[in-house]
Amino acid sequence: MTIYRAPFRPANWNALVNRSPLRSYSLSHSCALASSQAAELFEYTSGRWIYNEPRRLSERHLAFNVDELKEAVATSVNRPTSDIKSFRKIAEGGFNRVFDISMKDGSFILARLPYPSTLPRRLAVASEVATLAFIRAHGIPTPRVLGYSVEDNAVGSEYILMEKLPGRPIGDAWFDLSEQERIKVLIQIVQLETKLFMMDLPASGSIYYARDLPPSTPKIDIPGSDIGLCIGPYAALRWWFGERGDLDIDRGPHYNSRRVLQTHAEKELAWIRAYGRPHLPFERAYRETFDYKKQDPEEHAKSLRDYIRLVPHLVPTSSRLNLPVLRHPDLQPNNIFVSEDLSITGLIDWQHALVLPTFLTAGMPNSFQHYHDEESMSFVPPRLPDDCDSMDEDERASAREQFRRRHVHFFYLGLTQRFNEPHWHALEQETDLLKRRIFSDAGSPWEGVNTPLQMDLIQVSQNWSKLAPVQSDGTIPACPIVVSDQELQRIAALDESLREVDCEMERINGLLGVASDGWTTNEMFESAKEKAGLIKEEGLAAVGDDPWLKEMTDKHWPFDDCDEIE
Repeated sequence: MTIYRAPFRPANWNALVNRSPLRSYSLSHSCALASSQAAELFEYTSGRWIYNEPRRLSERHLAFNVDELKEAVATSVNRPTSDIKSFRKIAEGGFNRVFDISMKDGSFILARLPYPSTLPRRLAVASEVATLAFIRAHGIPTPRVLGYSVEDNAVGSEYILMEKLPGRPIGDAWFDLSEQERIKVLIQIVQLETKLFMMDLPASGSIYYARDLPPSTPKIDIPGSDIGLCIGPYAALRWWFGERGDLDIDRGPHYNSRRVLQTHAEKELAWIRAYGRPHLPFERAYRETFDYKKQDPEEHAKSLRDYIRLVPHLVPTSSRLNLPVLRHPDLQPNNIFVSEDLSITGLIDWQHALVLPTFLTAGMPNSFQHYHDEESMSFVPPRLPDDCDSMDEDERASAREQFRRRHVHFFYLGLTQRFNEPHWHALEQETDLLKRRIFSDAGSPWEGVNTPLQMDLIQVSQNWSKLAPVQSDGTIPACPIVVSDQELQRIAALDESLREVDCEMERINGLLGVASDGWTTNEMFESAKEKAGLIKEEGLAAVGDDPWLKEMTDKHWPFDDCDEIE
């Protein structure tokens, strides 16, 4: 399946914690920061982008009243502001900026402020705060919220004030753990996930305090909650990306799986009707595959309508697979805090968390799965090659990394089978991986590429006998969609071409030392820019003498500044 790299998936803030030094400010000498110091608190300083940097920086610009934030922090712990010893920025990423506030008694408080561009406004913060309260009450270690605001306030920004967790994010150390150390961490992760799967939730959506939702907003009370928790609208970014926040549409909560499946596509259809127009694929590297032609959103709308025709047949007949479950939205090493002995002390970053039916929320976290490897998919115990020690250094490193990925995949599955039977039951369903993929692709904001959803539709039609529920008379209903051989060959060729582009882009990004959106460290920025320029020279030279192709290659080069809405 083509890797989908949309711009609404910015880097997780915590992944950037240790990437660059951030200034610390002592507040004992003054109640206010110098303007130059305050400016640095308001700007993104943890890295650079080799293209469209002004736009990325503008998205992350956040001005706020520092003194009022200090007052809110002090109030949250019943202290005077004079007890604040220092105030420093420790992390920033695609959604939030995080500050560490130390008190004179040695305690620490974290203040997390979302950027003005972080969506959905108010709901993202409100949902995360309520989600943290809900899961803490069920034994999941998370930061305790000391205070928050989702309304207009004197700080000039929404914010969450939290306790600082003990321990440290496991981060890059994850890749250096021994086999037994990895297993120790995985056991704890699976056991915590088991608690999530056992929680009683009434519907799909996101978790809120009822007081934080407007009276007219649909909501469903969570049984047994004595602090006013409820299920409300989905807080996932895809529901609010671009102009989607302006649409008058059904965003949940939903009691039944059919509505969950259907509304994701209805949202995109509503957006296409209101705002859709032909445009080039957002990923400039894809544009050559489409002959540099603008793509018609009506083609995607047709695929969405085909998906909706399939929805009734995608809902499992088993009630167990339809039970609502909350999962961590981004369970990866930088969001897992551990002590020195690798005991998990907390899971952070629950922003945009969703409650979904079990068959849709099941699946291995991206950081642990190795689905593209045949041996991993076969659930075979991993082992290093017999000749590993005789390999050259690069081959040995590659073999060890392959083993590590297989090891994590195998033991996550094995431990899930042992400790988390509801999740294992869902993972055992042969076709649910395809159901989750088509659900995701049908709900992803359209940005000029329809191929992933088209390939899903083809795979559903090809696996119809396994997907379709058997009727009372023992027969299987006919597949509601038909894909001609000619259309199948066309879409498969496009998909293969886009796969090749993804592989090439991954290779080039690795050479440059940049992320898929062009982000790199401050230290590597100049080198990455220089390398990108050299690669462009080589690319233009390789085009040959065709003036049109050379013009298109130059105009749509993936590592140059560009208009992101074409």
